[in-house]
Amino acid sequence: MAKKILIIDDDEQLRRACHDFLADSGYEVDCAEELEEAQSLLTYIPYSVVVTDLRLSKLAFGGLDVIRHIREQALPARVIVLTAYGWPELKTEASASGVDAFLRKPARLRELGAAVDALMGATA
Repeated sequence: MAKKILIIDDDEQLRRACHDFLADSGYEVDCAEELEEAQSLLTYIPYSVVVTDLRLSKLAFGGLDVIRHIREQALPARVIVLTAYGWPELKTEASASGVDAFLRKPARLRELGAAVDALMGATA
């Protein structure tokens, strides 16, 4: 599988920063702003890693829907949650949904890069 990453976040600045950092690290990166766009991309493109916020502007916790979609469709993507919401119950629900890594905002780009590298099986 190609080293493709999908970033899902409704914050344009954050999407752009993550995109540029990961692209400069050698990954192919696509971005989506909302759940529907993300689901469409996931249908047609095999991603190795999906980085998603839990809170998307149209849905309170649309990121959980993204994770469920990935798992229900048996997609091979690994999932990193990048969110400002660190409530223990939410982290537990996300983990139960099949999250591979959970990062709190504001995360450093290097921290995100290390999590992506680990899930890709690369050395940091």
